[in-house]
Amino acid sequence: MTTATRSLLLIGMVLSCANAWSQDLLSRVLKNELQREFTQLKAADKNVYYMSYRVDDMVSYRVTANFGVISAVDSSRVRVFTPTVRVGSYQFDNTHNIQFGGAAGTLPIVENEDILRLSIWKSTDLAYKNAAQIYEQLLTNKKVRVAEEDTAADFSNAKREIYYDAPLNYKALKPDLDKIAATLKNFTRVFKQNPDLLQGGANFEFKITRKYFIDTDGSDIVENGTETWQSIFGNTKADDGMELPLYKLYFAYKPSELPSGDSVLADVSQMSVKLTQLKKSPLADPFVGPAILSGRAAGVFFHEIFGHRLEGKRMKNESDGQTFKNKIGTEVLPAFLSIAMDPTAKKVSGAEVNGFYRFDDEGVAARKVDVVENGILRNFLMTRTPINGVSGSNGHARTAPGGIPESRQSNLVVTGKSEKTFNELRDMLIAECKKQGKPYGYLFQDVQGGFTNVGRTTPNAFNVLPTEVYKIYADGKPDELVRGVDLIGTPLSMFKHIAACSNSMETFNGMCGSGSGWVPVSASSPAIFVDVIETQKKANLPNAYRYCQDQTSTNNTGIFLYQLVA
Repeated sequence: MTTATRSLLLIGMVLSCANAWSQDLLSRVLKNELQREFTQLKAADKNVYYMSYRVDDMVSYRVTANFGVISAVDSSRVRVFTPTVRVGSYQFDNTHNIQFGGAAGTLPIVENEDILRLSIWKSTDLAYKNAAQIYEQLLTNKKVRVAEEDTAADFSNAKREIYYDAPLNYKALKPDLDKIAATLKNFTRVFKQNPDLLQGGANFEFKITRKYFIDTDGSDIVENGTETWQSIFGNTKADDGMELPLYKLYFAYKPSELPSGDSVLADVSQMSVKLTQLKKSPLADPFVGPAILSGRAAGVFFHEIFGHRLEGKRMKNESDGQTFKNKIGTEVLPAFLSIAMDPTAKKVSGAEVNGFYRFDDEGVAARKVDVVENGILRNFLMTRTPINGVSGSNGHARTAPGGIPESRQSNLVVTGKSEKTFNELRDMLIAECKKQGKPYGYLFQDVQGGFTNVGRTTPNAFNVLPTEVYKIYADGKPDELVRGVDLIGTPLSMFKHIAACSNSMETFNGMCGSGSGWVPVSASSPAIFVDVIETQKKANLPNAYRYCQDQTSTNNTGIFLYQLVA
């Protein structure tokens, strides 16, 4: 080895060690500051009984192109710091039925211990003051309130977890943004050739996250993660002014795992043709009758009408509809269907899924939960907040950076025993159309997302938002693409109409919004045949307006393709 080579190697080792030291410094400061703050606060207020610190250190790279032109190339880094202070006791504390009251902030991206400690102290001080004030208010309210339906404790013990991922090499992980920009330009030039389009674009985002979690129970977790999102999207407008979008999303953990450029170009060309067809397609009327939901559409369907009603912490909220609260051990779905939530899976039937994590946002190890077995409800998705009859977390406390963890979905996986080929489902649909005297049934081929109401003060309805819908005619006429269809209904009445499922699985990767913010989720399902569905005409509103309108409260939840919220 030459002297020059030795020098270069030494420089590389020094830089690598400096990077590792910087990342480990934050871990050390968090642990030291948590112990110091907890000791001091507990000495001043004996009701302080638990604390945790959570940091989401996120680096993002983004590229956007429209009609062959790059419109944005940028990167960012932010450290979101979320302190939790619990005042009271495990049985009753400041979080009692509270969906707010956090004190999240940001930490500077520096290697100065004093500056980090000061930022941590300021957020911790605010978190304690908020917690103490809320606790006193809750004690006062408790004296005048009637007895609550759920008497379970507000918090529970959890296994102490120790986990450490090695420091990240950000330089090695940085994608080639120039190459990505050239690729997106190439994709979107195809859209430029179609005069029917109002929009024809592509997005790319690569996110690197290093998550820290420590608490006064002794858990100490440092976990790395990466995720890559690439999408193509187009938009046209019918003669009556209805906007008609189509989307296709590609998810992978690393940019190198995305589909080949030729594969995506083929998808772009197909999307462009389909958008022109949509522009000329007839507007559908409201409909009641049989339908087939593709695996992606069925995944969103189960996420919305079923998954949200299994989120355990909702059972403590007396404004929630609590559809399944007392249903464990009873049949809630057809006996041929089973559902699992599995945050430990990185792939489902060969497709990468983005609801993966090793530890949830309360420091509990992720685990697969079989929520429905052969139609029978077996479990809820639980945080460290128990409910009557169900205690202990199963690793499903989740939140957006800076939020308060709640029971949330991860990777939803539907499996079935009544498996048919797609052609067999199609034959069942046509037979059911004839039986009901309907000239046609529907095929919901693709969706952009959906949302549902779960509160008691509004109808517990759901709305799945299709983008590609076909009429399948009973008399053998060719399938017809239609527009302006929303799939609606109420959950309990809908479940009993699921008659069969296919023998192949499809996956929808997206972002789910609820009281604790947007979290990555997936929904994988076979196609299903439903003998009765209901549709309504789609509101003729811009997509961004509809998305914002749909996400206004903890009792209104939704799943959407990533580019709608990026």
